[in-house]
This record gives sequence, C-alpha cells and structure tokens, in this order.
Amino acid sequence: MRVRNYKSNFSAIAANENHLESLPYPTGWFCVGFSKEWRPGDVRTCRFMGADVVVFRTRSGALRATHPYCPHLGAHLGAGSTVEGEHLVCPFHRFAFTADGKCARTPYGTPPKLSLGLLPSCEKQGIVWLWYSPDGTSPTWELPDFPDYSTPCTFRTIDLAGQPQDVLENLVDYGHLRQLHGLHYVDVVSEPKSEGPFYSLTFRFGRDLLRYPMQQEATCRLMGVGGALVTFEFARLKMRAAAWVLATPIAPARMRFWSAAYVATDPVPYLPAPLHRSLERALSVGMNWWTVHDVEVDLPIWHHKKYVRHPKLNDADGPIGSFRHWARQFYPQEIPAGS
Repeated sequence: MRVRNYKSNFSAIAANENHLESLPYPTGWFCVGFSKEWRPGDVRTCRFMGADVVVFRTRSGALRATHPYCPHLGAHLGAGSTVEGEHLVCPFHRFAFTADGKCARTPYGTPPKLSLGLLPSCEKQGIVWLWYSPDGTSPTWELPDFPDYSTPCTFRTIDLAGQPQDVLENLVDYGHLRQLHGLHYVDVVSEPKSEGPFYSLTFRFGRDLLRYPMQQEATCRLMGVGGALVTFEFARLKMRAAAWVLATPIAPARMRFWSAAYVATDPVPYLPAPLHRSLERALSVGMNWWTVHDVEVDLPIWHHKKYVRHPKLNDADGPIGSFRHWARQFYPQEIPAGS
C-alpha cells in the first residue's frame, strides 16, 4: 500500500494545536486496507487507533487481525512473522498460533495455554474492516451488503491531521459543496434517515464537467463515522458508479483517508468480456482520479481545522445538526450532549 502524506504549509505543531479539542476515538468499523493487498501468507502491520495491529491471511484465505506482541515473550508479530498453512508463526521462538489465536505448537516443550489478542475483523465489498470499542466490547452491529458494483477496484491513500467525523460531515455540509467545490446548486431528494448506526440521504446537484453543465443525483450511505458509500446512476450512459469515503484514526488527531471507486456499465454490443472489464477498470480509475481531485480542496481544511462542539449554523448549511445528533452514539457518554 502506497500512502501519501499530506504536506502542509503549517508546522506539525501548529496542526496539533488546532486539534486540542479533538474528539476521542469513535466506536465502530474502520478500514485498514483492501482485500487484494493481502495474498495468502501475507502479514502486514497497520496503524489503528494509536497502536499497531498485525493483519495476516492464512494459506486457505482466512484473514485475521491481532494485537502486535506475542503473548509468550513480547516479540512484535509484524516484524518477521510467517504464515505456515493456517498458523501464524512468531519470529522469536517460532511458536505457532491458529486462526482462532490459540498456541498450537512450539519447536520445544509443551505449548503453553496462551492466545493471541485477536481483534474483530471482516471483509466486506473488498475492504478490510476492524472493529474498535474503547472498552474492548464485541461488535454491536454488522456492515451491510451493497450492490455488486460497490466493490472498488482502485483506491488512493492519504495520511493527514483530522478526524473521521469531519470527513463524513462533508457529505451533509451543503454550503461547503457550493462554495468550495463549485456546485451550482444542491437539492434534497430524500431527507436524512437514520437507523441505528446507519445514516442515509439522497441529493441532486449541478456542476460543470469538462466545461459542460451536468446534473447528477447521489445517494450517500454512512456506516458509523468510519465509512460512507456514495452511489451515482448515469442512466443515459447506462453506467453506475460507486465511490467510497473511508477514514480511520491512526493516532490522536491523525487519520488515514481512503478514496476508492468502481464503475459498472451495461454490456456493450460486440465488445468481448475481457475488453468490457478493461473498460470498466479504466472508467473506475478515472472516477477515482476525479474523486481525489475533488477532495484536494478539502485536505487543507481537514488538516488544519478545529472541531467546534457548538457550531452556529444558518438555515442553508445542510443537515449538520441531524448528522451530529446521530454521530453522538459512537462516542463515550461523557461527551457533552450538544457536541
């Protein structure tokens, strides 16, 4: 995974000072990468909520995530571990652990009764998700299934200051869509709807694409504050597109942001299936380039902004208040109710 670090004109110290009022790590599912980044036998270290986690795939394809240190004598499992069949093997004493975390064998003596500290993980839509809860509780909700064309085939990764809620809040901040992104208008098609950890809305907007005016409708589906799927229908072009917006805390006031996309088209007459797949991939790369290009103007805002707990909104800002009321559920109860 090639990660781009956002380069700021301000010092890192200044950026951190701007985040003194940052929110705590939220509960929920968060992306740590994409399924195709882990081939059978791969072991990778990821940053997650201020710590390392080690994510590995067994030879049969099962993917697991664990706290990084071997419970035997503390070796970092991301620094030299190997996968042997269905076992993760520690680089220090070669203790082998099964996919459910138990110590299965040792090269000497009797395997002690110890287990890896596995983290709840899953793969949905080609994305690797880890569950986080500040008190270590098990997942209280599951990620939904989405249309076939929502599994991304291309993505970009950027590290910067900020917090996931700022990223997802952008989707309901209609004022910034007009002023910062140059949209001509934003019309509400369906009012925001919240169902437990899920939040959805549909809006129609107008903008110029390659100097030509375009009207488009977007449906946004939020899954906690770590991820959102934005889908588009291009009926005249017989094309459908999905863009993922994913943000994961990697340290206090720091996050890793992913943009990912996939474009699907109806079959093209006389175009062989391999060429049709190549066409869809080329369109997906273009879609993701457009998304990344679009979000470039947001990066300096996210990187330097401070979270304002009690914003003074006007009547055309969009449903920011509704969004924040919904997002409140993902934070510890001591956060003030008006946050």
